[in-house]
Amino acid sequence: MPRLVDWYMDKKIEIDRMITHKLPLERINEAFDLMHEGVSIRTVVEF
Repeated sequence: MPRLVDWYMDKKIEIDRMITHKLPLERINEAFDLMHEGVSIRTVVEF
């Protein structure tokens, strides 16, 4: 994992463009629904 963080920080891999949704913790069930429907590539749950 530390290597991936280093790659991200060095801009060797792009993770930000893979985030399709950001939802608050209260909407975590919706995040799972989006994933199961194939609508979301990656959803970040913020708390």
